[in-house]
Amino acid sequence: MSKSANRRLTYIFSGATLLAVAGLAATALFIWLPGGHLREKLEVIDATGSSTQYQNGTFYLEVKQGCYSFDAAASQSIAVNSVGKIKTFFEVDCAQPHHLEVIYTGDIKPSKGTTASSDDVGATCYAAYQQIYGKMPPTKLGDPSALYLSWFFPDPGSEFSKYPNRGICGVTKPDSTGKNYTLINGNVA
Repeated sequence: MSKSANRRLTYIFSGATLLAVAGLAATALFIWLPGGHLREKLEVIDATGSSTQYQNGTFYLEVKQGCYSFDAAASQSIAVNSVGKIKTFFEVDCAQPHHLEVIYTGDIKPSKGTTASSDDVGATCYAAYQQIYGKMPPTKLGDPSALYLSWFFPDPGSEFSKYPNRGICGVTKPDSTGKNYTLINGNVA
């Protein structure tokens, strides 16, 4: 084989795109072109850099109580500001490293009108946290052993049309700067 036949192409896909190609995704796939000659190797990795075997993810508004990773491998810290763009969570055994432990999923009752606000979701999540842990969640960063409260709700438009007033509450472990979610090792709820 020539040198060019051993080249490796790397494509980076978002989690949603990976769902569409789940049947093809793997660490290294061989691409056979017309004529039956091996031309290139294709490596499919998710947007966070993981190149392990792809697992099926769950759309974030359809998760259930349990443990999830923001990347397919649950192998690294994830930037807090990137999580709002991630629409697929990967369910993992709670005994394994994970980024998020979902403690509540369901409809959020609006305090005014027919549409729940971020404050309404927050109030529901604070109540769930207090019920499970017997205390209010920390609000100041700095304690690397503390579990912090996070919540998710549908974006306006088609997400909200399909999942009106849906809320997801979970606990996370940000680093001391609050810029990255670190891994939780073991079940915490």
